[in-house]
Amino acid sequence: MQISEDVLDVARIESGSFSLNKEKFNLNELIIEILKEYEQKIQNKKNIKLVNQLADNNKEIIIDADRNRLSQVIHNLLDNAIKFTNKGTITVIVERKQGNTDDKFNKEILVSIRDTGTGIHPKILSKLFTKFATKSSIPGTGLGLFISKSIIEMHDGKIWAINNNEIDKEKGVGSTFTFSLPIK
Repeated sequence: MQISEDVLDVARIESGSFSLNKEKFNLNELIIEILKEYEQKIQNKKNIKLVNQLADNNKEIIIDADRNRLSQVIHNLLDNAIKFTNKGTITVIVERKQGNTDDKFNKEILVSIRDTGTGIHPKILSKLFTKFATKSSIPGTGLGLFISKSIIEMHDGKIWAINNNEIDKEKGVGSTFTFSLPIK
């Protein structure tokens, strides 16, 4: 069923018929709901701990976005983190960023999913958000990150991934996927 939905989403993206249904909602609340679902899912994986570090001490962060499609992105990133993490921690981090560029005051939200898994193979890293980019030894279609990238870009955001050893040589395990969303 999920493969069929992914193929349909890719077809909609490529044909230009993929659309968003934007509404105002609390991003922190959405993430808390999703994490509750995943706590149930990983009960059998006793070696993995889910942690959240939400912005503004879990206060409301109201965004104007497609709640279902952002939920799809977060689910995809968490599914991948669980798939590639046998033990350790998966942390969801939400940060509010503000800054001045070109005399324009910018605000954005960054959502990161950081895991202590296997990390991203260098050969895959450069094509990670393209269709069918996958490690052959791990099951998956390689469509989820392509769809996630399209959803985030339709929200005028960006998505990227790094291996954690690029951030902290001592920790050096796992990867971090981050997406940004503009807020008003």
